[in-house]
Amino acid sequence: MKRIILVLCFLAFLNNYGQTTNNDLHFSISKTVNQEDEQIVEIIRTVRAFLETKNNSYTSNEYWLKSDFEKHYYPFLDIFEIETGREGKNVYQPSLMEVIATNKADQWIVKLAFIGHNNETQDNLIRSIYNIIATKVNNKIVLSRYQDFVLESWQHHQAQSISYYISPLKKINEIEITKQQKDIEMLCDFFNTKPIPLTYISCINPKELFEVKGFDYNPMMYVSKVGGLAEFGNIILSGNNSEIYTHEIIHIYTMNLFPNKNPFFDEGLATFLSGSGIFDYSWHKNKFKRFLQENPSFKIEEHTDDLYERLYFEEETSIPYLIAAVVCERTIRLYGKEKYFEILNSKDDLWISLNKVGLTKENINLEIKKEIGLD
Repeated sequence: MKRIILVLCFLAFLNNYGQTTNNDLHFSISKTVNQEDEQIVEIIRTVRAFLETKNNSYTSNEYWLKSDFEKHYYPFLDIFEIETGREGKNVYQPSLMEVIATNKADQWIVKLAFIGHNNETQDNLIRSIYNIIATKVNNKIVLSRYQDFVLESWQHHQAQSISYYISPLKKINEIEITKQQKDIEMLCDFFNTKPIPLTYISCINPKELFEVKGFDYNPMMYVSKVGGLAEFGNIILSGNNSEIYTHEIIHIYTMNLFPNKNPFFDEGLATFLSGSGIFDYSWHKNKFKRFLQENPSFKIEEHTDDLYERLYFEEETSIPYLIAAVVCERTIRLYGKEKYFEILNSKDDLWISLNKVGLTKENINLEIKKEIGLD
């Protein structure tokens, strides 16, 4: 399964471009927006001010609902620096497409498009169409995340530590909920911790997942038929049409228990304990074994730095994930899980951590093959 990795992509995006002000903002407004309505004019003014300041910080903004930062930590992370592309900064400019009244008084859906123009090819490029909520509070317009607005109309089901929001397009799967609870018990025993309260948003597919997040269009909506992600605020978004997603829930637990977690060891642990997609670790491990048998010259040491390299065997098995998972299995078998927790929660360079469990660039090929029975 090709996992959606939005959060990690956006974090890498922030690291690449840093925090900048949008001094070159060109904010256009569709003719369909009624600029003779005083409330709409006030919304436009607030949205413009937000867009001009949002790239100063993704942890606060005076035009955004304060409680969103407590609940979601980074509530507009999806559109932070969205104007910047490979071609440079401020390539994709915002256009206000619609301001749509909801069935609530003093609340509107604001629809923004981020559109670019390539001067060399004369092509117009659309990056995303994104929805946010505008609400009038104490005679002032404040913006908030579209996701919470959508979930108000979804089915809600509380199952011990998990608060489920189920798509109206599907039925609640009680059998899967029971299985998920058993996996939560397994995780609590493994990590020696209490259940972590979390929100599970169950979508029928990745397209609906992105729509819940606020996107009418994002190219990632159509990359795969399955997938999901773990978001800040202990939120799981599943696009698998399922009420069980232990792999992503593990990321919530490691996010809370290991603040310095290394992505390589984090994905390795999640894959080792729960597999990936609809298949367990043993299934993927056998696929990985076949991959190495069919590719004897494959150099594992060259595929550890980019965990999200799009290198799959027979579409479902991520080779970088399986390298990490086998490292996890080997480390726990030889050194115990406490040692694994140590390297999982380390800021050390990956190879420094791997050296601590007897793996070097020179021997990792042999050690991994031995672990899966190819010695």
